[in-house]
Amino acid sequence: MTLTYTALFTVAGAIMLASIYLFMRYVPTYAIRAVDVEDLRSTKEYVQASPEVTPEAFVSPALVVSDQSDILNTLLAASALVLVLLAGLSAGAGWIISGRMLKPLQEITAAAQRAATGTFDHRVALAGPRDEITELSDTFDHMLERLGRAFQAQQRFAANASHELRTPLAITQTILDVAKRDSGLDGNMMHVLDQLRETNTRSIDTVEAILDLADLDRGDLETTNCDLQSFIADAFRDVDREASARGIRISIDTRPAEIEADPQLLAQLLGNLLHNAVRHNIDGGSISIRSGLTAGLAGVRAYIEVSNSGAILSKDRVGRLMEPFYRDEGRVASGASGSRGLGLTIVNSIVAAHHGTIGLTPNADGGLRVRVEFQHPPRARTA
Repeated sequence: MTLTYTALFTVAGAIMLASIYLFMRYVPTYAIRAVDVEDLRSTKEYVQASPEVTPEAFVSPALVVSDQSDILNTLLAASALVLVLLAGLSAGAGWIISGRMLKPLQEITAAAQRAATGTFDHRVALAGPRDEITELSDTFDHMLERLGRAFQAQQRFAANASHELRTPLAITQTILDVAKRDSGLDGNMMHVLDQLRETNTRSIDTVEAILDLADLDRGDLETTNCDLQSFIADAFRDVDREASARGIRISIDTRPAEIEADPQLLAQLLGNLLHNAVRHNIDGGSISIRSGLTAGLAGVRAYIEVSNSGAILSKDRVGRLMEPFYRDEGRVASGASGSRGLGLTIVNSIVAAHHGTIGLTPNADGGLRVRVEFQHPPRARTA
């Protein structure tokens, strides 16, 4: 904006300079009598030699104009000098004015970026005279208020519905467990009970996942310094038996890296990533787990990268894997441990709650690579 303002001012000044020059060149009629410079010099010598005449009475000519060409050249040089000075002054003034004009827009932009993270409890609340910018600010604040109410209503509905479903599902699970203890049931009935219990277990897991999402959206985190290396080791022990049973090879290459995180949520994030890597893998496949520190434009970051073999996935399908309840045909496991379509959704919510980033990339030979990055070093904790 400053450059635009300076350029416009300079162009306008150049047009004004050209107009004045053309006017002075072609409109007036000049009747100029030339003055001999030597006469002026002799007059100066006379003044200096005459004691009755003071030197102040004579002014030495710093600029002699003798004809029309001299006038026009002098006018052009003086105007160009003034134009350069005014261009510099206009650049400084434009910098100050544009800064004051753009500051409200910068505040609105910052509020929009914060709202993009799912936080709607802030307001721009611009003060000053009523104009287009303050109207835009008030409209944006009103939008944030309505979005916040809608988001909170959605959270309450999900949490309340999940709580209401949890009790009848638990009762159904108990009834099915009691029914299976009846020794008089034939094989077909036992098979039906097993299928019912499996379906009910999936429903309970889904309800628990919805409750987890509702808790994450509230943003109530109790953070502390956590070492990714130790958390990965704990998560690996939880999936090692299942991976070994299917002949899945797991390679681990971790380095110490501390982040500021909620320990329970970090454990859940790693558990979901590794369980997804095992359950959406192929028998005899492989999993690679890496962590450590990496340097980039945003500074030093701590990262976790989990890559697994599996079905070939397109970029379009990978882009939807973090959507709630989305199940890709190449990533749905069967049985009691089947996909609920919420594993990566919960991972994404945990990452967002910690202001991290997550990226999903399909492997060329099949499978998926998930990379999560967090701020490092962790913020210093005050006593």
